[in-house]
Amino acid sequence: MARIPAEEIERLKREVSVQRLVEAHGIELQKHGASDLIGRCPFHDDRTPSLVVSPKKNLWHCLGACGTGGSAIDWVMKAEG
Repeated sequence: MARIPAEEIERLKREVSVQRLVEAHGIELQKHGASDLIGRCPFHDDRTPSLVVSPKKNLWHCLGACGTGGSAIDWVMKAEG
């Protein structure tokens, strides 16, 4: 399998919206603080919202049981295997 050039990976991290990816997976996000969004993490049994999305930084992080996070690429790898 061909290796994806590092420049292409960095371009995807910059240009693909984490917020749109999360919402496309059916996660309802609500405003949290000045610029972040919060919703229920799909990667564990989340009874209260613990998934924080930062549109400004284009990153996500679970503050709950799984503690995962990262870029748009990390989201796709976690969500779709």
